[in-house]
Amino acid sequence: NKRMGSIEQRSNEEECWVPLKYHGSKSDFSARYLQRMLVEENSPIHFTMNPYDYVSSLCPGAGSNNTKSKGPSRRFLLSMPLEERFKKLLCEGEPVQRFSTLMHFAPNDTVEDVIGVLHKNGLLVQGLWAPRSPLLFNNDKMKCLARDYVLLSFSKNSVVKFQHLSVSPKLRDHIKCFLNIFAVERPDFKDWKFRQQTDLSFIKEHPNIVIKQEQVWAAAEKQITDVINKLGKSGSTLRNDAGKSAMVNKHLKAINSSNGPSGALTGNKNLSNESREALPKALQKLFQIHKVCSLPLIKQGLRDLAVSQSTLPKADARMTVLAAEIVDSSFVDTQEFAEVISQVATNIHGFYVSKSSEDPQHGPLRLNLLIG
Repeated sequence: NKRMGSIEQRSNEEECWVPLKYHGSKSDFSARYLQRMLVEENSPIHFTMNPYDYVSSLCPGAGSNNTKSKGPSRRFLLSMPLEERFKKLLCEGEPVQRFSTLMHFAPNDTVEDVIGVLHKNGLLVQGLWAPRSPLLFNNDKMKCLARDYVLLSFSKNSVVKFQHLSVSPKLRDHIKCFLNIFAVERPDFKDWKFRQQTDLSFIKEHPNIVIKQEQVWAAAEKQITDVINKLGKSGSTLRNDAGKSAMVNKHLKAINSSNGPSGALTGNKNLSNESREALPKALQKLFQIHKVCSLPLIKQGLRDLAVSQSTLPKADARMTVLAAEIVDSSFVDTQEFAEVISQVATNIHGFYVSKSSEDPQHGPLRLNLLIG
């Protein structure tokens, strides 16, 4: 007993005890802490994921049938041809869907085939796929225009400020409807935030498709905004602009087709003014990363740089145009492209070295060693 008592006394002496003062549940001190633990009714927490996506992100594949998103069954979809299957999936599934999720509905098809169908029938927004508006509202051009305008806004940024959505009263209700579908309103920040997280994995794995889809939006933006601006003028109606609205949808379909408009993505050997302005600056950034570059590395590096730059909040539209032209392998073989590169780099046995990295004092010696 004496031994047990000494052990207990020694353990008590070694432990660090913190003196506490008891406060009853009805005391002012406890009431203050309890108040801090409560959320104000006028300060809701905007949870941007639906329950199924949240559970799936924590436990992939563990979602129950009760929490699964509404839409046609997988067995039924797999019985349909690929394009019809994905049209139905896009139109009757979630408003925007991840590529990895869509691939589950094409177990026997290649990634290239699936992307081809999506590129033809869908639009890429923040790395996620949404159906083209005519598939949903073929005869309602007002809804098509409003939906395309909302998707266009979120294709640039996952957050859209209130002031950037100033439209005519004729479109305001339609746009508000689609904003509620794709985004969450944040009055405190005076903006709308895209509901879904950006699919960065698709953007990194498929930069070519990202660039082509950015070209789709770039080509359609002026036409969409022109129609909206005309609607804002007094006396203008969508009936008067029906041809213009139809042209937007037709243009989206044409530029989004597998062949594409002539010279848009293939066979283009002329450097546009936008690319001419953006290329030297982009090359300088590239040579800061890679001191020595081959022509294929320059092509790939410019494309990757353009994709990364286009996802920034204040993206330079010229980078998107540049990326699309660099994708064309025939363009990099032109003399014009070589002349632009020679402005910032020196060609040494087929490899390019940045001129800006040359030391003025030891530059000639450095180049002679490399050339030799």
